[in-house]
Amino acid sequence: TYAGSFGFKTRKLLISKWRNALEILGIDFRENLSMLDCLSKASERLDWQSKGLPGDQLSLENGAILDHSIRFPLVIDPSGQAIDFLMKKHESQKIQRTSFLDKAFMKTLSGAVRFGTALLVENVEAIDPVLNPLLNREIQRTGGRALVRIGTEDVDYSPKFSIILTTKNPAVNLTPDLCSRVTLVNFTVTPASLQSQSLSQIVASEKPELESQRSNLLKLQGEQNVKLRELEEQMLASISAVEGSILDDDRLVDGMESLMKEGSQVEEQIAKSSEVMEQVQTAVGKFEPLANVCRDLFILIESMREISFLYEFSASMFMSILENALFTTRGDNQSDEDRINTIKLQLFTEVGARVGRALKLEDKIVFSLLLARLYTGQKYDDIVEKATSTTDLIAAISDAFGGAFPWEGRGLDSFKVISADEISESVPLMLCSAPGHDVSGRVESMARELGKELSAVAMGSVEGFDTAEKFISSASKRGTWVMLKNCHLCTEWLQEVLVKKLQSLSASHKQYRIFITSEINSKLPTALLRMSDKIVAEAPSGIKASISRLFSSITIDRLSNPIRNRLYLVLGWVHACVAERLNFVPIGWSEKYEFTEADAIHGLEVIDSLIEDACSGRYQLDPEKLPWDAIRSTLCKGVFGGRITKSIDQEVLNNLVERVFVTDCFDVNFKLADVDGSPTLPEGSSANEIFAWVDSLPTHTPPTWIGLGSDAEEARELRTAKSVVEKVSRITNSLGM
Repeated sequence: TYAGSFGFKTRKLLISKWRNALEILGIDFRENLSMLDCLSKASERLDWQSKGLPGDQLSLENGAILDHSIRFPLVIDPSGQAIDFLMKKHESQKIQRTSFLDKAFMKTLSGAVRFGTALLVENVEAIDPVLNPLLNREIQRTGGRALVRIGTEDVDYSPKFSIILTTKNPAVNLTPDLCSRVTLVNFTVTPASLQSQSLSQIVASEKPELESQRSNLLKLQGEQNVKLRELEEQMLASISAVEGSILDDDRLVDGMESLMKEGSQVEEQIAKSSEVMEQVQTAVGKFEPLANVCRDLFILIESMREISFLYEFSASMFMSILENALFTTRGDNQSDEDRINTIKLQLFTEVGARVGRALKLEDKIVFSLLLARLYTGQKYDDIVEKATSTTDLIAAISDAFGGAFPWEGRGLDSFKVISADEISESVPLMLCSAPGHDVSGRVESMARELGKELSAVAMGSVEGFDTAEKFISSASKRGTWVMLKNCHLCTEWLQEVLVKKLQSLSASHKQYRIFITSEINSKLPTALLRMSDKIVAEAPSGIKASISRLFSSITIDRLSNPIRNRLYLVLGWVHACVAERLNFVPIGWSEKYEFTEADAIHGLEVIDSLIEDACSGRYQLDPEKLPWDAIRSTLCKGVFGGRITKSIDQEVLNNLVERVFVTDCFDVNFKLADVDGSPTLPEGSSANEIFAWVDSLPTHTPPTWIGLGSDAEEARELRTAKSVVEKVSRITNSLGM
């Protein structure tokens, strides 16, 4: 009634609170009080497990809830295991799978209601109104017939009909109205069930004959226990049906002797299989510490959501990482202990590479430090607390794993490997970036290089939505690629349409891939984040990287006028300084203003417009007659200044703009900053000369170039190190590490 919608932790808390309430009220109860024992028999639980229900506490409780629910159930099942179990459990009822997206849904529903079969509806997050009469049990009785309205017609209602609603979205937002009409059953994966799955996968990979023997024994023990329970129930039923003395009923006595003999034989079989099982478990036990590590890693990965909404990871993604780690080549004459150590290191390396790429730079260090604590068992408190820079923290990571550990993640530089080996036809690759930093070009470039057919669509309009659905349907059958661009513009469509579309795809072509590009946006659906493999693509910092990005977005035709080119280059410098100072908040700016590449693009348009007005479209322009005051004023008050809220920051911006937007910027060797070693503008301003000048800039930007003191970088490093330490402390405290 109450617990089905909650996860494992909340259920334990509820039981604890109910026990406390019973104690306060003075009501006696058993110390080993178990809802599961009260609501189900051991034979039933064994039967559920034989049909594919996981054997952890949460799953067994859910099995009992499903058996006792009066209302039709709505099952939350991210892993899909519960759906498989329900299909086997209701096999005798000729259960069918369907969804609201199925064109034949109404026909399938009417047939199931009329003939009393079971129906499993997938990807339910909002109820189709056609189900309301069924959920409300609005049965009309007319002339001995039971009827229910489905759509526009009345259909004969069979009392044997049952409907099971399911969703794979663990963060589904269900309305109170729907919750009141269904029984919610939450099958979200628990650490205990993941540990069990991990052990099975490890043993199946390393000792396949042992795992086969273990699974057969578990099945045999289950069957033997069920048989023993049945014999006990038969004996009790026979005894309770006797009238008079038991000893006077010869038929009962003979039957009891037969049952006891059969029971003793079953007990002998159970004892023998238990002995064999002990031997198997001893051999399997060598791998249990590795399964414990898997559980702890999964708990750690899930805890990263405390840092950011973006950090959502699924159990299936972790199992994929484990599978990859198990492919590590066995060394010659490698003992089981050495092999386990090899797998453990490879597992941590793969987790670092594949989870790390989905984190922001600072959080990559946080996660890798937490991995190091888990891997070595050391807390690194001295190193972490005394760290004055990220270099100190990265050194601790290298100390734990070696210098080759991929703490930055396996990201865009390994795009081909990721798309070929680490995602599949059922796993989207989501490329999340900072505002203004578009990485869709990387996908297009890779598709051209590999000769893949790529269908790309810019999202944000109704036409884009229709095109995207057509592309996905076609590509999933043909094995081509699809890219949905700028998905942060349509978060509602992602939730209501795309997630369901992706979950409903079955038997897609092995070569099919879907790429989703989006700015980092808190409205991105949790379900999409969990089902996707992610790469967080942060724009490279530095003056050179910023100017390069700006000029890569300018068409070559626009760079035909050297005078305008010079102004574009100066604008690029100002924008790069403005953006780079964001890395030094609160020294660079007093707060984190949202300057983006769109500001620079707007600045280009402002320059073009003001020059057109002032020079009447003439190609030959005199630098002395350019509208300098108007350009400076518009940039300071509108383009960049429109985002600034504090006068001290406005003064900084004014100085940056007024320093370079002057007639002297057309002089040879004009210095862009009034410091030693400052870059000077190129002699000419043709497109080729500008590109060559940008390429000649150093990758690293000294803080003095953007108007800060030489110690600004040291102060920034200290702030970053403190932020990392604070996040590590927050996670370790929540996990009790």
